[in-house]
Amino acid sequence: MKTDPFSHIAPYYDLLFRDINYEEWALYISRILQFARIRVKRILEIGCGTGNLTKHLIAMGYEVVGVDLSEGMLEIARKKLPGVEFIQGDVRTLYLGQQYDAVVSTFDSLNNLLTEEELFQAFQRIREHIKEGGIFVGDLNTPTAMIEDWNGKVWVKDLEDGTLSLWRGEYDGDSVSTLNLTLFVPQGEEIYRRVDATFRERGYTLTTVSRLLKRVGFLRVWAFDGRTFEKPTKRSKRITYAAY
Repeated sequence: MKTDPFSHIAPYYDLLFRDINYEEWALYISRILQFARIRVKRILEIGCGTGNLTKHLIAMGYEVVGVDLSEGMLEIARKKLPGVEFIQGDVRTLYLGQQYDAVVSTFDSLNNLLTEEELFQAFQRIREHIKEGGIFVGDLNTPTAMIEDWNGKVWVKDLEDGTLSLWRGEYDGDSVSTLNLTLFVPQGEEIYRRVDATFRERGYTLTTVSRLLKRVGFLRVWAFDGRTFEKPTKRSKRITYAAY
């Protein structure tokens, strides 16, 4: 059985992405909801990870239920936010028996689905969990990001606790890239423990995502370049979608 790469790095996840402004992301989502004039109280967050975005959405007054495939990530989220409901589940087969005012998914969580059919299945489950008149807000990386940002790139970063992180990206073709992460975690004076994890993502075009969202029943789809309200271009690397 393959090791879940997200659970494998869960203890280091918040350190690795300490520079991500989750509060800004939460404010952006809230602005989209206001712009769409949809009253939202209950949110289902897909790919909630260790609960960083969850925390800020709750601080803004929303009731949030978090879902993630990685039990290791959820263990940390539950410790961080003990009063919040976090559920282990696969978005492709998710059935909670409830509907929400909004479903959100950020930080290219859905790019971990490597085929169009898997993404379609995810959108079906997402649509089924949204109340009539509700909305889906989520972002996905594009093929441009896979080719330009992940192809043959190497990043090295010293984390605050002395851990050294090494990222190596390779483009596999067909809009799919592989990202290899190696961590050297200090265990004592000049002694390190090595942790390895491999992630794969597929980039999806605006045309494909919009088509799939409409195929599952969303009547209107907006698309924005990154976390802006500008229209995407051929050079866009991350596109945020709002569908209802």
